[in-house]
Amino acid sequence: MIASSSGGARVAPRKSATRRSFLRAVGAGLATLPFYNMLEHAYAESAGGETPPLKFLGVYQPHGICAEYFALRDGETSTRFDLTYEHCSLRAFDDPKKFGKSFKDQIVVIEGLDLLSNGNAHDSAGTILTGSTISEGRPASLSLDQFLAVEHGLGDATPVTSVALAVGDPELTSGFGLSFGPGGHPLSKIIDPSETFDALFRGLVVGDDPAARREAERQRRRGKSVLDFVRGDVNRLRTRLAPEEQTKLDQHLYSLRELEKQVAGVPGKTLSCGKLKAPPTFAKVGRRDGGAVHFDAITDLQIDLLAQAVACDVTRFGTLFMADLPYNGNPLGLPADNHGAVAHVYAGRGPGTAGRPATWLPLAKLNAYHFGKVARLMSRLDQLGALASTLIYVSSDMGDPAQHSTRNVPTLLAGGSNGKFKLGRRLRMPGDCPAKNPLCSSGGSEDARVPNNKLLVSIAQAFGVHTNSFGAQADPKHTEGTLPGL
Repeated sequence: MIASSSGGARVAPRKSATRRSFLRAVGAGLATLPFYNMLEHAYAESAGGETPPLKFLGVYQPHGICAEYFALRDGETSTRFDLTYEHCSLRAFDDPKKFGKSFKDQIVVIEGLDLLSNGNAHDSAGTILTGSTISEGRPASLSLDQFLAVEHGLGDATPVTSVALAVGDPELTSGFGLSFGPGGHPLSKIIDPSETFDALFRGLVVGDDPAARREAERQRRRGKSVLDFVRGDVNRLRTRLAPEEQTKLDQHLYSLRELEKQVAGVPGKTLSCGKLKAPPTFAKVGRRDGGAVHFDAITDLQIDLLAQAVACDVTRFGTLFMADLPYNGNPLGLPADNHGAVAHVYAGRGPGTAGRPATWLPLAKLNAYHFGKVARLMSRLDQLGALASTLIYVSSDMGDPAQHSTRNVPTLLAGGSNGKFKLGRRLRMPGDCPAKNPLCSSGGSEDARVPNNKLLVSIAQAFGVHTNSFGAQADPKHTEGTLPGL
């Protein structure tokens, strides 16, 4: 879903001399057009050496992790490690042949973080960006992307304040989303690439073709609300809310309409943004309507569109909720039921047990598939010149999927942070995981657990937000402080 900021007026930051000169050169008329920001940033970076604004993308990876092919191995260190060994689930980040270059120096792999969600692991995706406990299908507070983009106004400068994308599952519960507004209200997700394209690039002309320009102008004049794409989800949510909460939702819908006016731009004028092409359409895109056979292609399209939107400065905040693979026609040749026959049968090493290695490979293969999609996102951003200024946070709702454990969830930072974080490293949180239990599904000191809240605080500070706490936990101390060593 596209979200718009609200609240009191904010003082706009003073433009640099480089940006002021660019504004004088192009004139005030062009500055009102959509995608003006893209041109302004490009000019400021090339002519004035300015650091581009930091962007944030949150990505969900399903089914936890096979720790044996993810964790730091014996003899490796935080800066000396191999990602190319057989079956390594992180192999895509050091695969120049497939992705054009290695991204090993642009990731931070973090072990030992815990989601303190207090709920069933399958409901805990909502904790990843909120750092909050789960109650009645939703987290207790808003997500980091909304905290930055809306509450602190960091998404105000772009046509789209933030966007929530997904593959296959439009459900509005904590187990199926990453983006949540105040009070933990879930934001609707766009699962159809065609709707994603329209929502992000409506009014943007593809090339200089006169027919394309006329069509873009026609679409803009129609003023078709982007709410049409998500109205079904919103209406279902509204019927479950109390009158007071319905009023809050109505206020949010109003702010969305105000955003659409900004995106519409100046009638009669358009601006190109790279070589954009509308994605192919799919008759079915949902898991329950038979769209699962298209999930692989849909995931790639959602990734490519998200990367293009970030590179064009259409938005600086987005989330992508990746899906399980289809049960019929699984592209990896795994058992049909990835949930029951791959994740739930996984038996990793633990105290007093060597585990069952035969169960590791299917899960590692599934993990590698989803990390490969993250590598694709990095590659697209890199090709478009936006990777160094885009921080990508990847995680899952559990660590050991067979035990539904929310401990030691697979955590990855990727891309760039404008120098705020040192990349090309592996971090293992101390004290949480017993030496003989890389899954951290049992044992260890409860007080030694490191909640992912600390990572969320670190990311917020990287964006210039002065806070030392994020999320909502039963014990407030779990929401405080930054992640050690980051």
